[in-house]
Amino acid sequence: MKLQVEEALKEMGKYFPFSFERPAAELGDVDDFPWKDATVAVEGTYCFDGNHLLVEGTIRTSGMYPCSRCLTPVSVDRNETLSEVYGTEAELPEDVLPYNGEYIDLTETIRETLILSEPMRVLCRPDCKGLCPQCGANLNEGPCSCPTDKIDPRLEALAQLLRSKEKH
Repeated sequence: MKLQVEEALKEMGKYFPFSFERPAAELGDVDDFPWKDATVAVEGTYCFDGNHLLVEGTIRTSGMYPCSRCLTPVSVDRNETLSEVYGTEAELPEDVLPYNGEYIDLTETIRETLILSEPMRVLCRPDCKGLCPQCGANLNEGPCSCPTDKIDPRLEALAQLLRSKEKH
């Protein structure tokens, strides 16, 4: 996933478009992610500003994620922003990545962007009811037969206090 940038170095300020699609497996070790078998599509532009190369674009892929409440598989389309600055100086500023002067390898940048922007929580629907904590039934499919009046043993003392107040 390399960009040949020699032409951009000759024409300061001119934007050069790029786009490519590759299997996610080409990003390296991504076997633990839901998009591991998907295609990763990247498109954007790059230009030389006189000192550094600016690369901007979008990264698109998709994967099957488990719902955070009921574990139902959910297809999620990912659309992430790619924005990096590359330079060749011996001592680069902290926010500038190195490249060799001929091409920029975006592989690691794309991989890191996708990993760092993984969704924290995926829901199959906004009102997902989740799983029953006793029997594990999916409550989206209907109520389970578990008793609903079961009290957490840690709160039993409070329940007894309430019952004694009701008697008085």
